[in-house]
Amino acid sequence: MTDPHKRLHDDVRLLGTLLGDTLRVQVNGEALFEAVERVRGLSKDARRGVADFAELERTLQALSVPDALSVARAFAHFLGLANIAEQHHRIRRRRDYQRDSNTPPQRGSFADSFNRMLESGVLPSTLRECAVALRVELVLTAHPTEVVRRTLRMKQRRIADLLAVGDRLALTAPERDAQRRRLAGEVAATWLTDEVRHAKPTPIDEVKWGLVAFEQTLWDAVPRYVRALDQSLREATGDGLPADAAPIRFGSWMGGDRDGNPNVTPDVTIRACALARWMAADLYLLEVEALRSELSMMSASAELLARTGDALEPYRALLKPVVARLRALSFIPRYP
Repeated sequence: MTDPHKRLHDDVRLLGTLLGDTLRVQVNGEALFEAVERVRGLSKDARRGVADFAELERTLQALSVPDALSVARAFAHFLGLANIAEQHHRIRRRRDYQRDSNTPPQRGSFADSFNRMLESGVLPSTLRECAVALRVELVLTAHPTEVVRRTLRMKQRRIADLLAVGDRLALTAPERDAQRRRLAGEVAATWLTDEVRHAKPTPIDEVKWGLVAFEQTLWDAVPRYVRALDQSLREATGDGLPADAAPIRFGSWMGGDRDGNPNVTPDVTIRACALARWMAADLYLLEVEALRSELSMMSASAELLARTGDALEPYRALLKPVVARLRALSFIPRYP
C-alpha cells in the first residue's frame, strides 16, 4: 500500500538537506553542520533508549555560547521548514481527495459532515436553514508577543509556493532543477535574515501586520470557503446559499482595544480605521480592474444599457467610475 505521507517525508528531507547545505556554506564549513547532526543523532537515540541523555547534555555544555546559539537557530529553522512542509501536505492531501471522484469525501469536509448529518436523521431543509443562518465572526487582535518578522513570513510563503511547484507531474528536468535552486535560495535567505524585531512595535505597526492576514490569506481563502460551502450544500439539500449570504464576518480590536494600554489613543484608532479602509479599497481595486478587463462584451440587459447609453462596451463603461472611486480611496492614507 502506498504511503500517503511519503511526499511529506520527501519534502522534509529535501528542506533539511538544503538547510544543511546552507550551514556548510554560510557559517563555518562542516563544523556547525556536524554539531547539529551530532545533537540530532543523540536526541533521537536518547528518545529510543539506546543512548543516555547525559551524553547529550555533555555535548551541549561543551559548545561555546555562539556555537550553541547557532545550533539552536538551526533546529528552530528546521522545525519551521518542517511546519511549512506539513501545512503544504495538508493542502496536497485535500487536493488528492478532490481529484479522485471515486473516493469518499475527506473526513471533516463539508461533504462528509453534511452526509453524516443527513444519515443521522437531520432533514435537508433543516440542514440548509442552519447553514444559511451561520454567522461566524472572526475578531483580529494585535499580538505584541509575535516576534517573527513579516519579511520571514513572506519567505516562508514563497517556500510553500515552491513546494507546490514541485508537485507538478509535468515538470521537466530543467524546471525541477530550477525549482530546487529557488528553494535553496529561499532557505539560505531565511537563515541569513535576522528573525527578531529589535524595535518595540507600535500599535500602528500591529495594525499593519494584522492587515497582512487579509492581503495574503483571507481575501482569497474566504471566497473559496463560501463557494465550497455553497456547492456541498447544493449537493446535500438541492439548494445552495442565497446570493447575500455572509457566513463569515470580521471584527478587529487592532488599534482600538481599550485595555489600559496608554499607547492606544483615539488618534491611533482613527489611523487604524484609515489603514483598514485603504487596504479594503486597494484589494477591491485589483478585483474590479481585473473584472473590467474581462467584461468586454457589447451586449447587455436593457437595464444596464439604460445606465450606460450608447457605450460600445457597457460593462466597462459601468465599472469605469467604480475604478476611479476605488483609485481615489487606495492612495496612501491620511494617517500612514
